[in-house]
Amino acid sequence: MLQAEMTFFKVFIGLLFMIVAVAASPFGEKECDFSGIDLDEEVDKLLEKFPKSQLDSKKRGYRPLFEGLEIGDVTVTGMNEMKRYGPVIPYCTKDKAFVQVDIINLGDVEYTIPWRSCSGQEGKALLSAEFSRFTAQLLVDTQETSGKYLALSDEPAVPVITYSVDFQLDGMGDFGRIGSKVLSKLFPTMFLELWTEAFYSTFEKTLKTTLQKNNEVF
Repeated sequence: MLQAEMTFFKVFIGLLFMIVAVAASPFGEKECDFSGIDLDEEVDKLLEKFPKSQLDSKKRGYRPLFEGLEIGDVTVTGMNEMKRYGPVIPYCTKDKAFVQVDIINLGDVEYTIPWRSCSGQEGKALLSAEFSRFTAQLLVDTQETSGKYLALSDEPAVPVITYSVDFQLDGMGDFGRIGSKVLSKLFPTMFLELWTEAFYSTFEKTLKTTLQKNNEVF
């Protein structure tokens, strides 16, 4: 009986210290108070501001890919069609407030790369994913000191799932279209890696640019 009482006493003291530690946290109540902020709406409005179309390559004009073939500027379309998936999750850590949001792309985002050969042929290469879902973290200014609630965080977007990455080559007739689709099915990992590297780089740049244009970085 004495041992049981001592165990209970230790657990009680441990819980008491935890409560005191949380209560004494340097993070102010106001900074971690999300009441009055519709973060679902704030995230939705932010995603709607993403551009419908944008150039994703730093260089401009055609440049050699290898001998006899040149590629042009990479264009990304459909970023503005991405949607929030489920409710956002606000949370606080140390001296910062965050919101975690899952975002889905239902096949709307597409990369287009024009190409031309020395023989005079020209066309375009297309890369897209039928479905992708990922998690992003945004800083929250709960006091709205910058005039906006959302800001860029240092946390990278994390892939959750990507389904059916498709590669299509136009400009070479049926052979090019069918052959490119067969390749994307035979080597799904290669095209998944290509999509992942391109998409998340584009998302981070687009998010940063969109926030900056709306004076939302603080």
